[in-house]
Amino acid sequence: MRVDRQRHDGARLDERALADGLQAGDPRARREFFLAAHDAVYAYACRLTRDVDLRRDWTHDGLLRLAQEVAAGRFVYRRPGSFWAWFRARAPFVVLDSLRARRRQETRELPSDAEDGDPPDPPAPDDPALDLERLEILHAVNACLDGLPNPDQRRVLALLLFEELSYEEIAEAVDRPLNTVRTDIRRGRLSLRTCLSLRLGLRT
Repeated sequence: MRVDRQRHDGARLDERALADGLQAGDPRARREFFLAAHDAVYAYACRLTRDVDLRRDWTHDGLLRLAQEVAAGRFVYRRPGSFWAWFRARAPFVVLDSLRARRRQETRELPSDAEDGDPPDPPAPDDPALDLERLEILHAVNACLDGLPNPDQRRVLALLLFEELSYEEIAEAVDRPLNTVRTDIRRGRLSLRTCLSLRLGLRT
């Protein structure tokens, strides 16, 4: 079943109602989420393949999986903007999983395809290696951020990195002095850099 992108009448759900509806499996919330998130997920798919059919399949599967993850409790609403911040951080990896599954399938099929002795096809011109590297870095950032022992640093860095708020907006969002927020961000960045250096094998 393809995602129906035809808009419907009536007021749209706000973010909190959308997240709560997805968690409850509400059909209206799922429909509105698919409409609102479709283009972003499709854009991720476009970065990884030129095959139009794969783009559509990965987008459809990704939207369903994201909705299922919310329903399974993988996301908990905490503040305005947190749902879409989670979506922006999670959606690329859902699409990446589709690419990995495709590659595993191609690897399993390779022996039968190569029985005639012909050499394997060269890499496609849209080799997604660079995009995979970017997504792996994002995965490392998420893992290191989750591992920060200071919850205040985790919170302000998440707002900075994923919601792209200014220092002033972050201070207002967490209701803390601007200088305190600056200190948390500076110290959190140092811890984050150390963690990333270890995870990615970088030299400091």
